[in-house]
Amino acid sequence: MPTQQKIDLVAELGDKMQRSQLAVVADYRGFTVSDLFVLRGKLRESGAEMVVAKNTLLRLAARNVGKEILEVTLEGPTAIIFAYDDVAKTAKVLVEASQVKANPLKLKGGVLGTSPITAEGLDAVTKLPTREQALAQVLGAVSAPVSGVVGVLNSALTNVALVIQARIDQLQPGEEQPAT
Repeated sequence: MPTQQKIDLVAELGDKMQRSQLAVVADYRGFTVSDLFVLRGKLRESGAEMVVAKNTLLRLAARNVGKEILEVTLEGPTAIIFAYDDVAKTAKVLVEASQVKANPLKLKGGVLGTSPITAEGLDAVTKLPTREQALAQVLGAVSAPVSGVVGVLNSALTNVALVIQARIDQLQPGEEQPAT
């Protein structure tokens, strides 16, 4: 008989799975408490969080939200990382943690959106632009035509002003030049 606490935890895990853009399952064996503390801080900076939970509860949560893909990775001690905002930045933190010499984080796989992703596929995600870079690219693409239009209008107004000034100069009686 499940306890109310476990039912609530499964519901919370399911909610996190649904809200996340990327969910990665990792084996954290060999990590010290201080290593986990540092990793969690880096993940928090990238808009992600790491949760350590029992595999049976994670399986139930995954089934409840339609992310059964995660079930094959749920073996042994499991931590699941949920990326809510910046998928590329989170992937970079995880790949870096998996490449350290002493006690690397062992990435098992996960789900990106609704598609399964392997640990090797996570490396490809690191090559995506970060959220800030993507926003800057979109802003640049939107502002380039606008600044072109502004430049054309500005030059047209300058030309009109120059023509009017030339006409004014023509209509004004000129100062007579002294004869030499």
